[in-house]
Amino acid sequence: MTKEKGNIFIKNIERRKRLRAIVVYSLSIIGAVGLFVALGFVGKKQSDTRCWKLEVQVELSDGKKFIDEQQIAALADSASDAIVGKSLNEVDLGAIHRAIAANSSVREVHVYTTVDGRCVIKVKQRTPIARIFNQRGESYYLDAEGYTMELSELTTMKLPVFTGEITDGLRAESVATNFPDSLAGKTILDEIYQFTQVIARDTFWRAQIEHVYVNPAFEFEIIPRVGNQRVNVGYIYNMEEKLRKLHAFYEHAVKMDDLDRFSTLQAQYSGQVVGVKRQYGGTSIIE
Repeated sequence: MTKEKGNIFIKNIERRKRLRAIVVYSLSIIGAVGLFVALGFVGKKQSDTRCWKLEVQVELSDGKKFIDEQQIAALADSASDAIVGKSLNEVDLGAIHRAIAANSSVREVHVYTTVDGRCVIKVKQRTPIARIFNQRGESYYLDAEGYTMELSELTTMKLPVFTGEITDGLRAESVATNFPDSLAGKTILDEIYQFTQVIARDTFWRAQIEHVYVNPAFEFEIIPRVGNQRVNVGYIYNMEEKLRKLHAFYEHAVKMDDLDRFSTLQAQYSGQVVGVKRQYGGTSIIE
């Protein structure tokens, strides 16, 4: 290839590059203009379109509803007046979201409008794992993430019940935020939550524990489904180890066919379970 032909070849390549750049730049401008036009059209469409339907979807929690579509719709209407009949751009989605999210049964909420004129609300509920009765006569649920929930008139759940020296009421924040920090500032409700996490990991104790009493020393006393005794497992420390030892005691006692001979079981001690027998007040110890 001669020098002259080589220069022509290079110039053609550079020309094609410039043309490609011009085309890409032009397409970008056309795309941007189109986007602005589309956004303007959507904005005008929303200002012209009125909401004709409030559509509420509530996801079940373990097959149950603690808050239903009618209650969610009422919360939404109270936050943004009457939603149906309003222009879409007049529907205050933020206010609706805040009003629904403030309900203690709601774990997650999504609110949006559609181009065809619907206001859609999707709600996920909390999942309760325990029921609390405090000393003020109040009762509420504790959920899987450490949040408290008000009771619902729509449904009830069969859950472990905690009673006794409990003063905590409903709270806005999760008790789980305290873990794994130091004990400073914790309440008995924080320890109850930690207790529920321990038993949730053990199928035997999930089936066996139906009532836990917090005694005046703030120790946990289990009132089991099987057996006619109260079981003191002490403070929350080393709870998994204490329950493991207690499980071994149950297996031993059932095999010996003398579980109901014990009036109380003391499992708060490190490395052993002490069973106090009813008839003579004697004890049986498993290491």
